[in-house]
Amino acid sequence: MSPPLLAVDDLVREYMLPRASIFSAARRLRVLHGVSIRLEAGETLGVVGESGCGKSTLARAVMALEKPQAGKVRILGKDPFALERARLRELRRHFQAIFQDPYGSLDPRHTVARIVAEPIASLEAEASSTERRRRVAEALAAVGLGESALDKYPHEFSGGQRQRIAIARALVTHPALIVADEPVSALDVSVQAQVLNLMMDLQEKMGLAYLFISHDLGVIRAIADRVAVMYLGRIVEEGATARVFDQPRHPYTRMLVDAVPRPGAGRRRGGDAGGAPPTPAQAGEGCAFAPRCPRAEARCRVERPELAAVDHGGRAACHFA
Repeated sequence: MSPPLLAVDDLVREYMLPRASIFSAARRLRVLHGVSIRLEAGETLGVVGESGCGKSTLARAVMALEKPQAGKVRILGKDPFALERARLRELRRHFQAIFQDPYGSLDPRHTVARIVAEPIASLEAEASSTERRRRVAEALAAVGLGESALDKYPHEFSGGQRQRIAIARALVTHPALIVADEPVSALDVSVQAQVLNLMMDLQEKMGLAYLFISHDLGVIRAIADRVAVMYLGRIVEEGATARVFDQPRHPYTRMLVDAVPRPGAGRRRGGDAGGAPPTPAQAGEGCAFAPRCPRAEARCRVERPELAAVDHGGRAACHFA
């Protein structure tokens, strides 16, 4: 049996905090607590959760931009953090990223041709200028932009067109995996739908896999095959997208689902969670969601639940799931 396209096992990521004084000991903030995910070729895994839950930190670790303190990341069966620089450059051709802000992720001083060709220039230096321009034109055509865009600058395009340029840049090395970190959140709603439809069409044509990070459950429902719900650096529920959202088994997932406005529909009882989300530094023993959970009992504050199978075919980390 072949390994999954992406395998993340027990990932731990910590950051150093500023010292309170020159005499105090250095402190570390743990942002990811043993996160594990799997992603197969051609599949979309959505990762959802509130701001600060660790979604983007997970994305940076998967992209080999930040080395974790513990755990493993494997892409196509290879650990990017264990590879020599040349081997890592070779592997990077197979995974690319789309970032949130199409205004900030494109250098305004460069033409579209140069921007889209950046991954080729960095990862495939042997490619000729003619080959680069041909592949850039192909990538732009795939996202619905013609050759007339090649010699223009980012300011000459709308927000949706700029994100199409960013997608073309991600496609130009023919990757198997694209890590999309809030790729449509900065766009108007109508443009969001266009970009999502484009990404799904490209996935069908090219066999792409997406690790799709978003706080918008509607977006995740539209594009993801499976979903992982994160809370304070841990996955608290995962499974097929429709089943997780229609039959949430973790109280935090239920809170997220109930927060989505539905015209003419009331809120589910028991879906309210009290208080603001704590920071990772405030998380104590037991279940991290216990201070906000309407179902919490004494056991929840001292015993941390593990991800376990639930009857809708997924997994949830709740004593009462």
